[in-house]
Amino acid sequence: MSIDTTVENTPGWWLQKACRKREGRVARLQNLANYHDGNPPLPTSNVAATDAFKKVQRQARTNMAELIVGSLRERVSVRDIRTAASGEKPDSEAWDMWLDNGMDVEFSEVLENMLAMGDAYMIVGTDTDDNAVITGEDPRQVVTIHNPARQSEVRAAVKVFHDPDESVDYLYLYLSGATLGVVNARRYVARRARKSLGAGIVFSAASFSWDEDRGGSDGEELPHPYVPVVRFRNRKGVGEFEPHIDILDRINHDVYNRMIIALYQAYKQRAIQVDEDEAEDGKGEPVNLDDVLTSDPGSWLQLPFNSKVWESSQVDLQGILNATKDDIAHLAAVTRRPLPMLSPDNQSAEGANFTREGLTFAVEDKQTRAGQGLVDVFYLAFLATGKTDRADKSRIIVGWKPGERYSITDKSSAGSQAVTVLAKRTVMREVYQMTPTEIDQAEAEAADELLLNQEVNPDGNAA
Repeated sequence: MSIDTTVENTPGWWLQKACRKREGRVARLQNLANYHDGNPPLPTSNVAATDAFKKVQRQARTNMAELIVGSLRERVSVRDIRTAASGEKPDSEAWDMWLDNGMDVEFSEVLENMLAMGDAYMIVGTDTDDNAVITGEDPRQVVTIHNPARQSEVRAAVKVFHDPDESVDYLYLYLSGATLGVVNARRYVARRARKSLGAGIVFSAASFSWDEDRGGSDGEELPHPYVPVVRFRNRKGVGEFEPHIDILDRINHDVYNRMIIALYQAYKQRAIQVDEDEAEDGKGEPVNLDDVLTSDPGSWLQLPFNSKVWESSQVDLQGILNATKDDIAHLAAVTRRPLPMLSPDNQSAEGANFTREGLTFAVEDKQTRAGQGLVDVFYLAFLATGKTDRADKSRIIVGWKPGERYSITDKSSAGSQAVTVLAKRTVMREVYQMTPTEIDQAEAEAADELLLNQEVNPDGNAA
């Protein structure tokens, strides 16, 4: 049976509304994903180009987009999670939930999608044993609809995917309790049989029907009032490199021009200038230059009288190389990335420290934005698993590893000075940049060493 989308605020109406929003932005997201994957548009759009020439075009592309994204993603790492139940110490149960769901990898991929395409998502659910299940989602498959007066409130969400094993397209619709006018949120599942994924999934009310095994048109009740889909939104909702695509295209075009010039000038071009009236052999017949011009070793060339031989000279490519370097410098400036990261030329230590500041500030900004999303994720996970003592959003704090990494020499120098002012555990965390697990291990080893010293030297002189 087809899905009714005509009645306002019904599940079918919200499903159509969310699917239209997703379908309207898939082309933009796919274009950004192509840039990030190293597959931007070819430098020229000559449809008549041969396969060999298209290979040259592909080789002219440089994947700066992934470098811009990776320079931030690699520096944003979670160190610990604190909740109302743990106080000022890291919550071991929350960290177990992090490890059980492989969040080191899941969150890294979510962060990469957020930086590359502007949005990313996580969905929170439970398994058959009521353990939290947290998954990272691709923004090309998921979309959320928010309260325009309060963007943190999610009214509805849809996940779209194809199951190749079942040959079925699935649509998962989530509606909040407030949207439905009930206490708890609900999940609805629509499906249609389709063998080939083809060009993607486009919603059609006539071809989809509610999955009767999962509640049909009534859906399934969730254990809390909220949509269990969390959006991770980048600044202004755009990818890190999206405002600078023109510069990326310009760099690829510069490289393309340089490659074409180098290819055409791989061999010097030669020409013979001769007067047609004098280009005759001794018998009065025109000279066939194809027979005269040979490249055999030891051969002699007999040319018509007054012939002039011309040979092309190579073009100086230094100007194009300098133009490419200037464009990369502009890209580094507008993206606030250190220039040596995009172009590993020599740079003074003072200049490198100055340019790293922009990257450090960008890392802190991403930690703030992603941190709010992780707080919502764990809040929903605690609600779903019934851990109400930890489900206090204002007390869920995500601790981050420092965005700036220091050498062991710098750490030792700063640690020897900080130990006179700060607690030893604080010094290990803030100065030596150790994780809670590493701190616990260091303290346990120090205690073992102290006990060993007491056994060896009972008088206590070793202490």
